[in-house]
Amino acid sequence: MKTPKINPALAWAMFVLLALIWGSSFILMKRGLESFDFAQIGMLRIATAWIFTVIIAFRKFKFWKKVDTMPSAIVGYFGNAIPYILFPLAVTRLDSSLVGILNSLVPLFTLIIGLIWFGVRVRWIGVTGIILGFAGALWLLLPGLQIDADKLGFGIYPIIATVCYALSINTINSKLKDLDSLSITLFSTSTVGPLALIYVFSTDFLEIMQTNPNAWLNLGYISIMGIVGTSLAVILFNYLIKGTSSLFAASVTYAIPLVALLWGIWDGEDVGPEHLVGMLLILAGVYLVNFKGSPADRIRKRLAKAR
Repeated sequence: MKTPKINPALAWAMFVLLALIWGSSFILMKRGLESFDFAQIGMLRIATAWIFTVIIAFRKFKFWKKVDTMPSAIVGYFGNAIPYILFPLAVTRLDSSLVGILNSLVPLFTLIIGLIWFGVRVRWIGVTGIILGFAGALWLLLPGLQIDADKLGFGIYPIIATVCYALSINTINSKLKDLDSLSITLFSTSTVGPLALIYVFSTDFLEIMQTNPNAWLNLGYISIMGIVGTSLAVILFNYLIKGTSSLFAASVTYAIPLVALLWGIWDGEDVGPEHLVGMLLILAGVYLVNFKGSPADRIRKRLAKAR
């Protein structure tokens, strides 16, 4: 059944809600690190997302086909497990606002992998967008063109995570295009959720819960990331795509780093003009590779024809 068009006011409300949810993930990681290590945070997030998704969508298991297993595993590991560990690892040394801004590189890597995947040629404006995006990342990681080993080293982790997200997105577009959003979330989290849960209980998780006074509060923050940021937000995002357009929904990319930046300012992080410049360079690059007639737009049209 075709999803009816969403009322513009409701569409914008959903847009703002998604930006707030995903843009707030980085400050929630920072809070989680007060009680747990980066790997525990990633695995707890996956485990809570998996348990919640199974509860609300277990009937979807009957649609799982053997052919969906490998693509679901790729999405589960590259779209969930690896990034959910790398982002908190980066936040152990970098401000959450900076990590949130670097997250906006996802569309650029999605395009680069998509170009290789689908063989679409890149014109000068697409190349310009890619260069601008990476220039913004370097501006943030090499302030004043001075090498800061800590910032540069830990800045690589969120960039690797965005490459993983891009691989996951292209897998969904090419291998899981016939599945609905809820099924994709269920199948992908089920490939890694049980292992994540086993890992959590193999660590000092129970001891932390008994001895750390803030453990329950910080577990709540991580659960919000898993349930709201991973499970519900993806369902909402796909509903927004079907009820408006993929271009409108994808534009939430521009708002996520702004929300992360505002949270950083609120939390007293060292946010300066260089953060704003870097963010604007990255978002300008994202805009150039996503507008009408761009390489990304041609990939979307090719996928639409394939469906």
